[in-house]
Amino acid sequence: MRTTPFIASAALLLLSGSAFGASKEMQEMQRDIAQLQDQIRSLQSSFDQKMTSIQTLVQQALDAASKANTNVSVLSAGVSSTLERELKQSLTPVAGLAAKVDNTNNDVSELRNNVQDLNNSVNRIQQMMTDLNNSVKVMSAPAAAPPPASGGTGTVPGGGVSAPSGPASSAPPAEALFTTATRDENGGKFDLAVSEYQDFIRFYPDNPNAARAQFNIGNTRYTQQKFEQAAADFDVVITKYPEDTTLTPQAYFMKGMSLKNTNKSGAIQAWRALIAKYPRSDSAAQAKEQLRAMGVSVTAGAPTPTASRKRLP
Repeated sequence: MRTTPFIASAALLLLSGSAFGASKEMQEMQRDIAQLQDQIRSLQSSFDQKMTSIQTLVQQALDAASKANTNVSVLSAGVSSTLERELKQSLTPVAGLAAKVDNTNNDVSELRNNVQDLNNSVNRIQQMMTDLNNSVKVMSAPAAAPPPASGGTGTVPGGGVSAPSGPASSAPPAEALFTTATRDENGGKFDLAVSEYQDFIRFYPDNPNAARAQFNIGNTRYTQQKFEQAAADFDVVITKYPEDTTLTPQAYFMKGMSLKNTNKSGAIQAWRALIAKYPRSDSAAQAKEQLRAMGVSVTAGAPTPTASRKRLP
């Protein structure tokens, strides 16, 4: 029985020792937990402070970027406005100059057309005066003597012998024949006009209008678009009447215009020959314009065509 209190006392001591040990461990654990919580709160506070700083920096960066974009937009608008203004100011004189050049070209073209119309009118007036003069001469000319009764020779008053009759004796007067041919050409009777011009040249080869008749033949065939025949007719003017410094340059030019439709190389040779032989003529200036329009050099050597080296009798 005495051992029972001892055992009980020992048990109480063991229990109190165990409880004391457990209480100490619990206190240490609570202390560790408290320290851990303090560290967490410290870290949270530090994290919050750093996030606040980062947000402040980010906001400042955004504000700076916004201001930079605004400045760039303003600068871009200013540069664009300045460039546009400078470009307009620079192009305004150019546009004005281009307009003036166009107006000048139009004026020159209109003036050229007016001059051409005036030349045509003067030519028509001259032709009308020539026709009128020829008509007056024809009306005032005495009647031709009748041909002899038989061919060959005939007698004339006084016992003389008349000249033999032939084609020339039956030809109309030179002025009347030329006037008729010109009138038929102007009236659109081209084939008849060519035949009459040919008769004029055959009957009156030494007449001052013979070169003009040959030129008109070429001009008539050019109007009929018989370009090869026209080129050959103008070539006759060049070779047969080289001393005519008015018609021969025109014949060179019109020969080139005729060959332009069938033989461009021949046209170029004709125009270059014209420029080389008659450099100061109006026809040479027209030939230069034609060569430039074809993209051909005007200053190239101008070979003399075969026709210009050979003269017809």
